[in-house]
Amino acid sequence: MGRAAKPGRARARAGRVPRRAARRSATRRGKPAAPALLTRAEVVQAVVELANKLAPADVGDLLVAESSIRERAAKLPGVPGRRLRAQLDLALFCLKDHAAGRCPQIPYFAISLLAAGVAYLADQLDFVPDFLPRLGMIDDALVMAVACDLGRDGLERYCVWKGIASALARRAPRHAAVPVRYGIVSGEVGPPSTEKV
Repeated sequence: MGRAAKPGRARARAGRVPRRAARRSATRRGKPAAPALLTRAEVVQAVVELANKLAPADVGDLLVAESSIRERAAKLPGVPGRRLRAQLDLALFCLKDHAAGRCPQIPYFAISLLAAGVAYLADQLDFVPDFLPRLGMIDDALVMAVACDLGRDGLERYCVWKGIASALARRAPRHAAVPVRYGIVSGEVGPPSTEKV
């Protein structure tokens, strides 16, 4: 016969998760979880750096390339693609009105953030190469979403001024989780964090 366990030790073991179950819950389908390629903080930093480099004349240059930018945005299918195109439409409307001098009440910080998101979409050099099917445009959608989120106050002012219902207002609250598939990122659209998303 085996020896009897002490009453305190038996209770402590009852609360533990077996090692095999703990190992299985730490991995997905038996494989280790892939590290995230980007953090939200890295994307925010890239958007702000690009916004700081843009001059007011660059907005006009982006508007000249509007049709090619829209063609690139049309390549992303599904919900991320629809969200990207809606955010791009709103950003381009705002940038056009700004370039024409019709909406001076929108802070230039918001204009430069939107221009940074559009410029990233127009640029061929990305975090993830665009030639990868379905995967290549996800980073463009992420950058545009972050740019719209950072410039949200200006966009909301623009929508009120224009008398249109803000697509951002119909969206989930500011810090809601926005999953982005394909293993690149899946995290919050909220304040910058250093955790992997």
